[in-house]
Amino acid sequence: MFQGKIIRFNNERGFGFVNNGEEDIFFFADSVLNREDFFIKPDLDVEFEIAPGFKGPQAINITILDPKQDEESAE
Repeated sequence: MFQGKIIRFNNERGFGFVNNGEEDIFFFADSVLNREDFFIKPDLDVEFEIAPGFKGPQAINITILDPKQDEESAE
């Protein structure tokens, strides 16, 4: 699993990019496993896997990390 941030998302077209600290990686909205719980937007922290796509690496099995969980685990 990789961690990173959503850096761009086009809601109308249903795709965006995440960055893992090294590169921007394409993803489809359908790859976000918990998209019903969050509005997909830039600056969200995510965990994801990388698989080969049609034009290069593609993020799959993306989970948006709940910022509240991070605060609770820090306590």
